[in-house]
Amino acid sequence: MENLPVYSNILLTTDFSELSVRAVSHAIAISRKFNSKIYVLHVLEPILSPVEYSWGSVQIDSIENSRQENTDKNLLVWCEDHIPEDIDTRILIRNGIAVSEIISVIEEYNVDLICMATHGHTGISHVIFGSTTEQILKKSTVPVLSVR
Repeated sequence: MENLPVYSNILLTTDFSELSVRAVSHAIAISRKFNSKIYVLHVLEPILSPVEYSWGSVQIDSIENSRQENTDKNLLVWCEDHIPEDIDTRILIRNGIAVSEIISVIEEYNVDLICMATHGHTGISHVIFGSTTEQILKKSTVPVLSVR
């Protein structure tokens, strides 16, 4: 019999949408089967800011700091709400473009499997660029479990 895959490190992505929660039970089931570690990743995409506003300046640094603090708190609560304590979990927050950061995490943490929802909060960029999941399916070097 052929060697079956072992999933030691699972990457679970979330954008805090209800859709992203659908992938959690799958990641947990696989984690329990293989005694895997789950890396929960949220990517803070950059705020696009105009160089100049005619109505005054905007404190981008202040907004970014607030976003980071809120994301730290929200991701911790999200994990507490959705992932049982007996699952070995690591929380990751990255700043950048979601696809690039997901690919980077795969390499950095020796991820064997990605679990992600098929759609999340992508807005108009989904129409223009395709969903993050679609791009990961094309670029990932490891299996991707895409959950509807």
